Amino acid sequence: MRLQIIIPRLSNFLFFIQKTDKQILTGFDLKNYFPSENFDLLFYEKSNDKIWEQIEKGTGKERLKQFQKSIKPLETTFNPYWRKEAKHLLSCKKYFQSNELLLQRVIIDMKRLSGTQHFTFTHIPIYFISDFTHSDDEIHAWFSWMPKKSFMVVEIPPYFEPRDDLFPIGVLAHEFFHLILRKNKNLFSRIGKVAEDNKKLFIKLSEGMPHKLFLEELLISSFIPEGYLSRKHFHTKITRRVTKPKSLLAWRKFVAFKLRQAAKVYVDNLHHIDEKYLKDLIKVIKENTKK
Repeated sequence: MRLQIIIPRLSNFLFFIQKTDKQILTGFDLKNYFPSENFDLLFYEKSNDKIWEQIEKGTGKERLKQFQKSIKPLETTFNPYWRKEAKHLLSCKKYFQSNELLLQRVIIDMKRLSGTQHFTFTHIPIYFISDFTHSDDEIHAWFSWMPKKSFMVVEIPPYFEPRDDLFPIGVLAHEFFHLILRKNKNLFSRIGKVAEDNKKLFIKLSEGMPHKLFLEELLISSFIPEGYLSRKHFHTKITRRVTKPKSLLAWRKFVAFKLRQAAKVYVDNLHHIDEKYLKDLIKVIKENTKK
């Protein structure tokens, strides 16, 4: 089976509206129709009917009708943009599919690290979304997890082009790692316990992000895409970081460098992530937050 990459026109249209409502589509505000803070999760499904069904459950039938009526005139703004970007997303899809075997090897290592046996990455829908709001040429990805439904969204700027550089495969693998960790309830619970025990530490660093997720981000990044798994599978260098990190991205790179040898031992010796690895991670963080 292949990666379940989906390029949904309706999802892209709704994302386009979400991102332009304060820039181009003046006077239009999605929040007038969606009371939920995480309303954008309703925009992703495999068919238009499913998307509208989700939105109806979240807003009610009457508000859905009002919403559909209000966005119809916006099609004329979206259509020329979509004609170009749909082709771009298709070329990106081919890039990721051409590297599926490599991704599968990385996932085997991640399953071993997590002590997870049952995880089929081809069962996870991956929605490709064109994102013109990012000025760089790197993809941005995120995951949604629920016990009976998980999916991933990859936001791809117009400047991104498929290339020999395999960092984007690592970004995708990073999001898969989040989902794999959740398959091992004991390990996932332990990560939460460590985060709670060090709550004061993470409140200072996480800038509003839930401290459990902040710890999880650093843990995964100690392996991929900044850490040893990228070096092993993509032959990339682990960036040396000598200054104290100030942002999540800086912390991810910093931790990957500091734990590079420990990560190598765990991967090469088929060890599971355990109490010792988590303690080593916390130690690195604490040592570099001292005044």
